[in-house]
Amino acid sequence: MKQRKIDDSQLLEMFRQGKMQKEIADYFGCSPVAVCKRLKRLLPPVESVLDKYDFTEKQKKFVLEKARGKTATQAVIASYEVSSMHSAKVMGSHLMAKPEIQMALKELIDYHLPQHYRIRKLRTHVDNVDPAISLKALDMSWKLDGSYAPEKHLVANINYADLCKKKEELKRAIAEYKAQYPEETTEEEEKVED
Repeated sequence: MKQRKIDDSQLLEMFRQGKMQKEIADYFGCSPVAVCKRLKRLLPPVESVLDKYDFTEKQKKFVLEKARGKTATQAVIASYEVSSMHSAKVMGSHLMAKPEIQMALKELIDYHLPQHYRIRKLRTHVDNVDPAISLKALDMSWKLDGSYAPEKHLVANINYADLCKKKEELKRAIAEYKAQYPEETTEEEEKVED
């Protein structure tokens, strides 16, 4: 029997370390196509990752479409029969809010596109000579590592009548306090009140 050139356990380990298929092929002395075919046989199909979840067929298709890079709205349109773009958008945000959908997506991405592979791929775009591609890749990298501070918006909705009412309540409370404890009131406090 002919001995296989590629050691499966070593191949999977190199793949999970983020080695490129060409590097793996050079290591084993075979073609990148052979490595690709062997990986397809060794890695479980994407659908099998979803089997442990209690998803309907349409939910499975939605997760797969989303994992392929579609927006939630596009994934709904490809997976469900929807009557309008608005209903697809609402349904997409509803599905993406489900924790089990999020976990399945994360598992799919982590298993078939390990983080180190994504980082290496992103780096090639950051180093691109086209500034539009380079800047977009940098922006994406900063979003991924949390470099951007969360946006904070201060909304002040002040009702003038309520403000005047609070001011009067405060003045009454100060007057009551002074009546109860006249010895604690100083001249400076009296000036501040005016």
